[in-house]
Amino acid sequence: MPTLGLVQAGSDAPREPTPAGTAYDTEFFRLKREFARISYDEWLVVSGPHGLVEPDETVECEGVRFADMEPAGRARWAMGVVTDLAARVRRNEYDEVAVLADRDVRETLIERGGLRTRIGAAGATTVEPLAGLGGEERQRTWLAEQLAIRRQRGE
Repeated sequence: MPTLGLVQAGSDAPREPTPAGTAYDTEFFRLKREFARISYDEWLVVSGPHGLVEPDETVECEGVRFADMEPAGRARWAMGVVTDLAARVRRNEYDEVAVLADRDVRETLIERGGLRTRIGAAGATTVEPLAGLGGEERQRTWLAEQLAIRRQRGE
């Protein structure tokens, strides 16, 4: 059964319409994107203003960033993202969904969106490869190490 990686959008929003998979030009986003491409059958971008976005879908710089949302807005956002994700899990029969996002986004999806319960009910497990690694610098290091290992193995 296929697997799905969710890659949190970077903080640098695109200045003009750009495909979501290349729109967020930060080192951290690029590392998460490459890890998702190598590790999972399919991947999506998870964005504050846009929710779940296909990598080739064009996004524009508009809407409220996740970091700027009020708690009620975060809850609505999380419910919408998880509802969309659960439908995709059922439709595509994913057996695993990996969330490559910072702690605030992961916790909001889990606590306010019911990520684990609702995705489990849809038929998939959720994993959080970056959980417990500490801050962004440590996560970037871990991702770079994992990518190097996988490239050495020819993945």
